[in-house]
Amino acid sequence: MREHGTLRILHFGLGEIGIGIARETARMARLQSVAAVDLDPSKVGRSLGALAGSGPSDVIVRASLAEALADAGSADVALHCSGSHIESIEGSLMALIDAGCNVVTTAEEVICPYVGHPDAAARLDAAAKKNGVTLYAAGVNPGFLMDRLPVYLSSMTLAPRSLRATRLVDLSQRRSALRRKMGVGEDAASVRERTRRFAIGHAGFAESVQYVARALGWAVGPVRQTLEPVVAERRVERGGEIVEAGAVLGLAHTAHAETSDGHEISFSLTMRLDCSEPFDEIEIAGQPPILVRFPFGLHGDLATLASAVNAASFVATAAPGLISQLVTPTA
Repeated sequence: MREHGTLRILHFGLGEIGIGIARETARMARLQSVAAVDLDPSKVGRSLGALAGSGPSDVIVRASLAEALADAGSADVALHCSGSHIESIEGSLMALIDAGCNVVTTAEEVICPYVGHPDAAARLDAAAKKNGVTLYAAGVNPGFLMDRLPVYLSSMTLAPRSLRATRLVDLSQRRSALRRKMGVGEDAASVRERTRRFAIGHAGFAESVQYVARALGWAVGPVRQTLEPVVAERRVERGGEIVEAGAVLGLAHTAHAETSDGHEISFSLTMRLDCSEPFDEIEIAGQPPILVRFPFGLHGDLATLASAVNAASFVATAAPGLISQLVTPTA
């Protein structure tokens, strides 16, 4: 860990977000890319600079962490962009931690894994402390708009009774991978069958609710969620996509939890291709009441890149362990 000077960065996962992060890393004087890992055969063996369009030409993408570290020797911070769910990424996070890397991950469930995945959270926290490194989840949602920002805003009000967050996202301005994740262009019946099982869509929604509840000191009951496709009423051509009437434009997702004495947390996230007036809004009922609105919405892809690269300096000097909460519970 370096308190001053250049931080040596290992890139783990080079999808659209991972490549974007590598590109932004190359622009930051304090960060130096020294290693890269991805399982895609079309990327293995290529230089990170060639993939990202900027950056070092001597950092070669490897298929394993061991190969990447053999090239680099060591890294201060790993920027992990591979997967959303704890079950599928615990192994890679543990390997990075055991290699002595502080880790910034864009995995949504890591924002608050203590309720849904308490055993994995305990293992990751213990390993990070043993190795003297930090594990931290970065991103926009989760990571900011529906967890850390609402909690920080709650510190400006007394006796909060409810917290509501609403997002309306314009998918025509977002990356192709996210549109596919939201079912854009697919048959409505097929998508609806998957929404019933929550086998499609946004990850980490329940974790964001639990994050807020823990920070507010509220003992909430089960997180109740709904997930439905947004179906086109007419043909839509936007963002290079064509969606016929009856096909899917995106998804509408809600989550709600409350305490036995009536305090409640309500989230609503709608992502659709034909959105004309995107926005993000947070409302807290308290003394005084708080209403914060981003009129055009925060561009999630760009903000995720910023969140991840800017967190590198934070994890390099933060206390060891799995860091979730940044604000202590209210009185």
